[in-house]
Amino acid sequence: MLFLGFALCLPATVWAKTILPVLKTNAADYSRSSGQFAGAVVMDAASGKVLYSYQPEKVWPAASLSKLMSALVTVQHHQPWTAIYATKQADEVGGGSLVVPVGSTMSIKDMFYSSIVGSANNTTMSLARLSGLGMKGFVKQMNATAKKLGLEHSSFVEPTGLNEKNVTSALDMAKIVKAAFANSTIRKAASTKLYSFKIRNHKITKNVKSTNHLLTLESDVNVIGGKTGFIYESDYNFALEAADASGKHQLVVVVLGAPAKQSSFNSAKSLANWAWDAYAWNPPEVKTALSK
Repeated sequence: MLFLGFALCLPATVWAKTILPVLKTNAADYSRSSGQFAGAVVMDAASGKVLYSYQPEKVWPAASLSKLMSALVTVQHHQPWTAIYATKQADEVGGGSLVVPVGSTMSIKDMFYSSIVGSANNTTMSLARLSGLGMKGFVKQMNATAKKLGLEHSSFVEPTGLNEKNVTSALDMAKIVKAAFANSTIRKAASTKLYSFKIRNHKITKNVKSTNHLLTLESDVNVIGGKTGFIYESDYNFALEAADASGKHQLVVVVLGAPAKQSSFNSAKSLANWAWDAYAWNPPEVKTALSK
């Protein structure tokens, strides 16, 4: 089985009908007292319409949200999903990592899920190393992908997010989330609560639990995909795509710079709930350009 990838190109434009959300006449503004963050965006996933923003273009360390861009680059390069490789000492860059001996053998899928589900820095580095691009080439492709997505405040110097020079903005990250979770491979990993696999040469089982508490601890949130991020320079970042109770409409929510992990989850949830209450998705249909 091959890695399920896609190309971020500019295909011929086709026209499809998308229902744009409209602010209800009696809707109250979102209260900043309901959330704590340095920047935030709520976006309608289907149309890309921004429903709420606070300092949306403020440049901020991306932390492990960088792994969503790394995932976009990884799925563009067709690697055998079941191919087995060994980790190397060079992959051990510190921070949150999959705790295994150097030289542990696992599949590309195991590395990918460890990176997205558990936010493991070492397996993210392994994927970049095994991409065939070289580390410099992989980072170059991350920045090229950012350019193709039209990002104006994002740049990357390494794949994991450990370096504070990996920067983004709430609006840019919402666009990254929209692109990443449109890919079924990334979306499936980012919605996995627990991933279990075997280290082949040591015959031990690893259980990787999602770092997204809205996925693992709060059953009332219909999570399509999510990713957490933290370094001291960024505080707590969180990116989420969630559906309403009907499952018909999806929101992308990005929170940057929350002072605590739980407040990043609480802020994202309160923003999503506000948007569901404040907007209606039943106005006349409007044609919008989509890429096929």
